[in-house]
Amino acid sequence: MKYIFELNHPKHYYQFKYVMQILHNHGHEILVLARDKDVLLNVLDEENVSYTIFGKHNKTMMKKVLGTFSLVGNYVSIARRFHPDVIVSKASLYGVVTARIIGCKSIIFPDSEVVKVTNKYVVPLCSQVVTPQPFQLNYGVKHVRIAGIFEDCYLSPQVFHPDKAVVEKYGLTKPYAIIRFVGWFANHDVGNKGFSFDDKIQLVKSVSKYMRVYISVEGPLPEELSEYRLPTPASVIHDVLSSADLYIGDSQTMAAEAALLGTPAIRSNSFVGPNDMSNFVMLQNRNLLKNIAKPNEAIEKAEEFASQSQKSIWLSRREKYYEQVGDINAFIVSLLEK
Repeated sequence: MKYIFELNHPKHYYQFKYVMQILHNHGHEILVLARDKDVLLNVLDEENVSYTIFGKHNKTMMKKVLGTFSLVGNYVSIARRFHPDVIVSKASLYGVVTARIIGCKSIIFPDSEVVKVTNKYVVPLCSQVVTPQPFQLNYGVKHVRIAGIFEDCYLSPQVFHPDKAVVEKYGLTKPYAIIRFVGWFANHDVGNKGFSFDDKIQLVKSVSKYMRVYISVEGPLPEELSEYRLPTPASVIHDVLSSADLYIGDSQTMAAEAALLGTPAIRSNSFVGPNDMSNFVMLQNRNLLKNIAKPNEAIEKAEEFASQSQKSIWLSRREKYYEQVGDINAFIVSLLEK
């Protein structure tokens, strides 16, 4: 069979990385379509992945809308040449529209209930929806649920073996904290926010009293914090997170990744609250993540964690979690091969 895997974020690549490898080993043909966004292309290049670019990421809503027709046009043209049986994506409107136009199946893997475009437009057009078990919405007969969450596809002990040499190779000083600030440019980020400029300064000051701080950032880093920029390439971020003693940020993805790697983790942004996404609620219920809406409270918790040594406790929680989660990649492959 022939599969298109559409990638718009580094997480999408990691989520499907082992699935694509298994499908390739089973004799199937894979085409990776990528959008020029954030550090995705850097990651693909560093991991020697062949890919075809179908468009660029636009930051403003007006440019997103105007660019949709161009993206779909490029997508359809590429797909018609490749003749896929299935288009796989996180939850891409471009992918499901293209699948309808060329007459193939489409499977999406959403894990955020709050993305309105997915619920209103993408789900009705796709052939099948795959979500984590705790996902709060129900999409009917086309809905399949899996144990765990999608980050397990690339962070479970079955597939992820951290390279401890990364710390020394890039001169990271232990103990250290990873702080992540995102750009809030995505469609589903409209109307939401993370740490303010003053919050960022205060957070770094509070945590750096106890350990070295390294900042991973989407977009420009304030000049006042430039000395804290993480010096490693994007492709080793999971090794970096695995060896970290603390994570805090307003990112969604990296918060879940840190939690699943057994690193004390704090997530703070305006999504946190009664209507928060189920995967983050589940991680908090498993004591693998702290979700804190108010920045000042998150900063206080970060300072508390930084002043203590809790890594071993969180690693034991991770071990217990993975005793209960099966081989998600094998399940997804079997689903796609059907």
